[in-house]
Order: sequence, then structure tokens, then C-alpha cells
Amino acid sequence: MTEPTETEEIRLRRAFALIGEEAGRPDPTAAPTDPPAAIRTLTTATRPPRKQRRTRAALAAAAAACVTAIVVTVTVTADDGSGKNADTTGRGQTFPEALACATAVVEGDLTAVRPAGQGRVHVTVSVDQWFKPSTGPATARFDLADPAVADPAEAYTTGDHLLLLVPRRKGQIPDTSQGQELRPMRDRITRTLPEAAHTPCPPEFQ
Repeated sequence: MTEPTETEEIRLRRAFALIGEEAGRPDPTAAPTDPPAAIRTLTTATRPPRKQRRTRAALAAAAAACVTAIVVTVTVTADDGSGKNADTTGRGQTFPEALACATAVVEGDLTAVRPAGQGRVHVTVSVDQWFKPSTGPATARFDLADPAVADPAEAYTTGDHLLLLVPRRKGQIPDTSQGQELRPMRDRITRTLPEAAHTPCPPEFQ
């Protein structure tokens, strides 16, 4: 009989070791033997079942995902609510910049609205209050980009009472407030005008 080589002997030892491990394991089909009550209590109290551990792990992973989603949502919400107004250039204006870029800020009644062609409209305002400049004539006329081009529901109508921010850039639609928006907008303008006086108008809004 030929003696096994060293490599074969190592392989045999490994095989026997595996067989011994398998023989020592309990039969999965056999009913488990109940441990003593003290051990049973300790095990139950300190080590949750595998299914429960897996459930907790899954919940932890889901919770981590939810936290990540919340952080992203809060970040996005903070950016959108930062006081910037969307513009067609894709860049936003801060409110001080909007006031700095306005050639006039007035509140009053529209007494005349006349289409001027090429997406523009002439409006006449019976002014109740001038914000910028601080004083002006009782009646003012403005050549404006017509908001009805983008949204017919936003068309100016004779008799409308508006607070109007007339932008410096010719193609930009004015910001307007009316109804319940008027009082908070007046307060906001009054608070922000001192800052706007020292705020440069960005080149893309000139």
C-alpha cells in the first residue's frame, strides 16, 4: 500500500475535521431540548430571535434612509425658501436685489391698460403711495412686459389695485401684490428699502 503524500494527508485531515463538525451539529429536524429555566430566561432576555434581529436591522436601515431623505428634503426646502425669486435666467434675486433693480415701486389703481405690441403693455396708475422713489406724481405711466403673455390669468385690468415693482430690465415681468398680500408686502418693502439702498443690482437684471 502506497503511503499518502503530504498534500493528500492534509486534505484527508480537513475532510475528517469537516465530517466531525457535521456529526457534532444537532439534527435540524429534531425537536430542541429545553434548557434549564434560568438559562432559558437569560437567553430570551438578552438575545432576541433571529427573525426579530433581522427585523430590527431592516428597520434601522430604513430609519437611516429616512433620515437621509429628510436631510435632503430640508436642504432643498431651505434653498427654495431662501427669499429668492425665480427668474427666466435661472438665477434668483434676493428681495433687496429686487428692490435695488426696481426703477419704481408704487401702490395704486390702474386707470388705463393699453396693449403696446411685442409682448408689452402700457399702464396708467393713480398712485396712492410711492415707495421708490419716496415721492412722485399722483399719476404715473409705465411701459411694462405684459404678464398675460406667460399667463392670461395675470393680465392687467383697469380698476385693479396693485402694489407694483417695476423692474429695470425691460423684458422682466413686474412683481405685483394685491388683496391680502398688500399689507405684508408693504411692511416687507419698508423694512428692506434701507438695505436695498446699499445693494447693487446684479448685471443680469439691469
